[in-house]
Amino acid sequence: MLIRHSPMRVFSILVCLLVYGLLGQNITLLPTPFDMSVHQFRGTKGNTEAVVNLMIPKTLFQWIDNGENYEFEGVVDVRVFINGNSAAQDAFHVRESAIDRPGQIERQVSMVQQSRFILTRGSAVFSAAITDLASKHVHMATKNVIIRNIDDSYLTTSDLLICTFLKRERLMDENSINRNGYRMTPNPSGVFGLGSPMLYAYSEVYGLRKDEGTYTVNYFLFERSGKEVFQRGPFVRKKPGESSIETLGFNVAGLLAGRYRLRLEVIDDQSNQKTFIDREFFIVKEQSTDYNNNFTMILDAMENDELLDFIDIVGYFMSESEFQTLMMANRIDRIGQLVDYFEKRDIDRKTKENEFYNQLNMRLALADQQFSNRSFSGRKTDRGRVIIRYGRPIDIEPYPANEDRYSYEIWYYDDSDDGFIFIFIKNDSAGMFEQIHSNHPDEFQNYGWKDMVVRGSTNLMDF
Repeated sequence: MLIRHSPMRVFSILVCLLVYGLLGQNITLLPTPFDMSVHQFRGTKGNTEAVVNLMIPKTLFQWIDNGENYEFEGVVDVRVFINGNSAAQDAFHVRESAIDRPGQIERQVSMVQQSRFILTRGSAVFSAAITDLASKHVHMATKNVIIRNIDDSYLTTSDLLICTFLKRERLMDENSINRNGYRMTPNPSGVFGLGSPMLYAYSEVYGLRKDEGTYTVNYFLFERSGKEVFQRGPFVRKKPGESSIETLGFNVAGLLAGRYRLRLEVIDDQSNQKTFIDREFFIVKEQSTDYNNNFTMILDAMENDELLDFIDIVGYFMSESEFQTLMMANRIDRIGQLVDYFEKRDIDRKTKENEFYNQLNMRLALADQQFSNRSFSGRKTDRGRVIIRYGRPIDIEPYPANEDRYSYEIWYYDDSDDGFIFIFIKNDSAGMFEQIHSNHPDEFQNYGWKDMVVRGSTNLMDF
């Protein structure tokens, strides 16, 4: 049973030296061991309601045997800063107990928690810290968000919230996440697959004209390339007033693995005003049965450019000779070699799934989610490559730029007795972080990397 303490939470002004010290820094989106999303809705008195959803793996907590059962307890601390000023806090405990010692499957389950804030327009920094009270280990994530003004004077919508569960209910459990009569389980990661085959979308429409007329809704799904996958609608609705609620649910099992964009389009049929909102999500494909046949069909369905892009990613794991052999083969042989390669790297051959394939897809989604921008796909960046190759680091030390140094990060992994590190730097002219050193035996090593982060240093290495 999961217990969340302090149901009547108080949002308070705070002063925290640790977080306050981050305000003047160039905060980057780091691959944290939990997922956080921020969605905006119309608030009261011209303000905006910001909803923070956290997906927290139970693996972050240490289970303790107290003699009667097994339990963990942690503290979740969500804080907001607006335009450099401390704004609000929501802190609460989470605790779970079980009679039997939880197995690996039970530990891998994630719980979703939500915090809500009423904020004014401006630039906001959202910070979430999760502390395991047994180990005292703290996990932290930050997100930069521009708080927009949601005005009823024109047609607009809230953000598009995607969920793994959404249902209209009259009676709500006090511990459930609900909004306007809908009980929901938000998906802050934006990752869906066979384990979460249903995708639900929730949004609120504002600024409908008061004329007892109608409005029209369309949903569009686009691939990463911009190609339209489907359109749902047009749906003509009778206006319930100046605002309304829109929901949609569909099964993602038929979609290929990759990045998608869902669009909600709303048209006021009387004023002809139109608005839309987009939300990206990711599909990963776990192979539950007949892996070789399914994987062959997935590869065969790829265009040549898509297949080459996929081979580039798989090349992160290959030796130089393996990669060159694959590149010199024709398309049919390449597909066969890829199927064989994934079968050999299967982590647990006793199962029907290919765990290496599932792991790769999860890491691809994570890299794209964390590091993509308008110019680059996250999987093609240095930090994305390291995430795909080695998974999430156990810790990250960010060092923001100042007058003496460039911005850089140190990533820590514990794959050996001493552990491995990766160093990434972002100089003033670079659009992204670049890897400049690692002590991993398979990676480029530059033990003079400290000189590279110093502004004006002449002891540099040209990449």
